[in-house]
Amino acid sequence: VYGDHYCLQWESKELKELGNAINIIASELFGIGMKQLLGATILPVIAAMSLPIWMMKLNYTVDNPWGIGLSKAQKTGLVLADTLIGNYQENRPVTLIGYSLGARVIYYCLRELAEKNMYGIIEDVYIIGTPVMESIKDWEQCCSVVSGRFVNGYITHDWVLGFLYRASSGSFSTVAGLAPIQVDRIENICLDDIVTGHLDYRRKIPLILKKFGFIVTSDTFETEEESNEKER
Repeated sequence: VYGDHYCLQWESKELKELGNAINIIASELFGIGMKQLLGATILPVIAAMSLPIWMMKLNYTVDNPWGIGLSKAQKTGLVLADTLIGNYQENRPVTLIGYSLGARVIYYCLRELAEKNMYGIIEDVYIIGTPVMESIKDWEQCCSVVSGRFVNGYITHDWVLGFLYRASSGSFSTVAGLAPIQVDRIENICLDDIVTGHLDYRRKIPLILKKFGFIVTSDTFETEEESNEKER
């Protein structure tokens, strides 16, 4: 029904290192009792939060791989745009789906396509838990190269993403993965009822796509541990 499917594999080593660092951050955040606050909206809470010194030191653990991940995602987006411009898909419309840094790749891909006036390539876009903090004008530019749906999936209680953006000078309300993008062309869908946190996105992708309107064969992806358990 949805044509050919392709998965973009990029910077696997760096992403694995970032994943390990984020796992540490997530476990520590839950360890100091924040799990009790998951029902609250993250934006006003984490902005005013004063972290203990040990937690501030922990921030340095993730800063470097996170910064590298953001930079690599931007560069990968430019490469993806050039690939699509090269018409390797043979004039067939393209739907882009990504979560976390993968969604950031899509953002920069769209920006590059727009700057090069490459219209008619992208049909639909679905970004989820996107670590991007840009202006409405930039998002409108991205929309200009999307002929169909442009969906932004977010959760208001993403403590990991909120922590990673805590030191930023911008407002949390402009982080696409934490709040709606205030652009008319973009459909903002809150996933609070499905996703418990940033690390839950991968497992829940089928259920998220189902909410977006896709037909799926399962509500969740198996974790590596679950897959290994079945093989035993």
